Amino acid sequence: MSTRFVHEGAPVLLEESHALPLVDFVVALRGGALLDPVGQEGLTRMMARLLRRGVRGQPAAEVDQALALLGGRLSVTIARSSIRLHGSVLARNLEPFVALVARLVREPALRTGDLARAKRRIADELRAVRDDDGALADRHLRRLLFGDHPYGLPVGGTLASIRAIRRDDVVAQHTRAVHRGAFVFGAAGAVTQDELARLLSAHFADLPTRGRERLSVPAPKIAKGRRVLIVDKKGRSQTQLGMATLGIKAKDPHYFPFAVADAAFGGMFTSRLMQEVRAKRGWSYGASSQIGVGTQREAWRVFSHPSVENAHACAALELELMERYVAEGPTVAELRRAKRFLAGSRCFEEDTAAHRLDLRLSAELFGVGDDHLARYRRSIRAVTREDAQRALQARLKPRDLAIVAVGAADVLGPALGALPGVTEVRTVAFDAPI
Repeated sequence: MSTRFVHEGAPVLLEESHALPLVDFVVALRGGALLDPVGQEGLTRMMARLLRRGVRGQPAAEVDQALALLGGRLSVTIARSSIRLHGSVLARNLEPFVALVARLVREPALRTGDLARAKRRIADELRAVRDDDGALADRHLRRLLFGDHPYGLPVGGTLASIRAIRRDDVVAQHTRAVHRGAFVFGAAGAVTQDELARLLSAHFADLPTRGRERLSVPAPKIAKGRRVLIVDKKGRSQTQLGMATLGIKAKDPHYFPFAVADAAFGGMFTSRLMQEVRAKRGWSYGASSQIGVGTQREAWRVFSHPSVENAHACAALELELMERYVAEGPTVAELRRAKRFLAGSRCFEEDTAAHRLDLRLSAELFGVGDDHLARYRRSIRAVTREDAQRALQARLKPRDLAIVAVGAADVLGPALGALPGVTEVRTVAFDAPI
């Protein structure tokens, strides 16, 4: 049973199910990495990471032991627009579990020693990105597309920004992020609305009161033309090739037609992109397109992995496919397959109370509400070929693209620079700061 109510101004989403004696409990905070001050990228992620490291008078080891004794687990994740503490626990231990989570959120220790250790680990993670060609390509692709817009800045920060974080910065960011107007609560499983309301009243009363911060995220603007960035890595026989332009946002009138059109183009194994690049020519093991969703227009990305020798031909083909697809839209058969795939596979995202809660939390945080979810299948099935074509032409501009390739610059630079419409070719070292 799906329920929504309000606790002291905070939305509370409940997916009640007594099939198992388990409860998923989620505390979400609006804001996420978008709260990072200019020049302090990664600060919110650092603060969120330290929430898990214990409360005043209770180190992380004791928190872990308490969770184990309760039969629970707890993770903290951060996105651009939210922080989530997501835990699972035996239903009979829900109250002490909620009490522990409340203390972690409200009274974190934020110790200097924990900060130093976290900085070392995050620095190691950032250096490891240099060895992950796919992650490296994606990181550069976002920055090339969005520039200094908040969507182009790394959620986890940079080596320089992480090194500069001080404990006072983390404490100030906690004060900024944790206040009554930021909270969204969620629960799924063997708990009733009355019980959940009582637990929230007992452990999340008297939250710091501050006006909900209006995150002013400007509409992104991208450069005209096709810009190429080569991330120079010698000795690579295969390249990671990414292309991106602006796509859609969460509250977009073209959302459902665009989702169908994207699936038909590159979201399925039978999509046009996969068939043309992999099945017919064998240039890449995989070729796909991806939708990003935010409060403003996010990136629409295309990824493939051709050999360095085939990079030009593969990129030229993808550009041609994009232009033709935007001009003509999907075929009747492509549209039918995409609609069947999206409507049919939706069951895997709704098969458990926890999965349904996750969908509802995302809808709440993006401001589209439960109605968006309730009409998902109906809206997908109602998309016509004309709807899909209008959405593509309204949102995609294949002439304005960011293109990133990881590999040998002396080969890839001239090859990709010869693509039609390219206005700029730049090269950066694979270990350059980003």
